[in-house]
Amino acid sequence: MIFKELETERLYLKNIGYDDIPFIYKEFSTDEVNEYLFDAEPVISNEDAKCIVDCYLKDEMKSRHRWIIVLKENNEKIGTCGFHCWDTDKHEIEVGYDLQPDYWRKGYMSEALTAILTYSKKELVTTKVFARIYPDNIASVNIAKKVGFVRTGEQYYEIFRGKKYLHDIYLLEQ
Repeated sequence: MIFKELETERLYLKNIGYDDIPFIYKEFSTDEVNEYLFDAEPVISNEDAKCIVDCYLKDEMKSRHRWIIVLKENNEKIGTCGFHCWDTDKHEIEVGYDLQPDYWRKGYMSEALTAILTYSKKELVTTKVFARIYPDNIASVNIAKKVGFVRTGEQYYEIFRGKKYLHDIYLLEQ
């Protein structure tokens, strides 16, 4: 599966590439971005950022994809969004998203998510999209609800830094 680049009224969603390593470093070394990410340590080097990009570009099964969110007005990279855990047999996928703090509460993420959710329904033929959100991440919860997700349960995930973290499970049926 070749993922398409997408466009919205205010944003370009470009496929992640090696030219994005400096931005990935910035994104995942920003404390506010990492506050509720309980699956990986913050990025501390360009090599760490390259590993993230490698993960998406070298996924031979294409069970995941990431777009870089770029402002049309000035070509500034402001966040990422994408999919992982794509189950083509069940037509299910999981979504993830993050944004630089200067761009919070401006509608950019809901605009980007609306575009990739439409893409997943039409191009990937998904019928269910999941989001796993740490309960204290109120902004992320609000974005998920805004684009149509409904809380369906909760589950503890992974042991990270010696602790299990509860996540609420949100579902969007397409």
